[in-house]
Amino acid sequence: MLVGFLIAVYASVSWYGWLRPLGVTTRSQYFLSAGFLGAIILLLAVALLFAWLTFRSPRSSDYLIDMDDELRKVVWPSVMPLFDAKTEAWGSTYVVIICAIIFTIFVWLVDLFLQYTVSYGLFQNILFR
Repeated sequence: MLVGFLIAVYASVSWYGWLRPLGVTTRSQYFLSAGFLGAIILLLAVALLFAWLTFRSPRSSDYLIDMDDELRKVVWPSVMPLFDAKTEAWGSTYVVIICAIIFTIFVWLVDLFLQYTVSYGLFQNILFR
């Protein structure tokens, strides 16, 4: 469904680009131009086509029903009280932020080391003997 929507948006933007010069003289006429109206009609038509193709088969509706059943079984993490490390969501958020900072510092140090060794030619003896 998302792919169909993206195709519809791309097609309507392309259509708008092709039809934009037709009869448009001022900036306010863009919304009433043939390109804009054609793009909106094309977007709606393609979106409805993809929605019809998606939801007409029983497999799609069975998938959506099963997905709804599975989402009802999910135990969502507690968020309240806000910014309390004891809640599951904020504790996981803090772990992710700390790991991202540590990994960023590690990559920065490796980059500094490689920049230093390449700029002073320390690898030339190893690579070009």
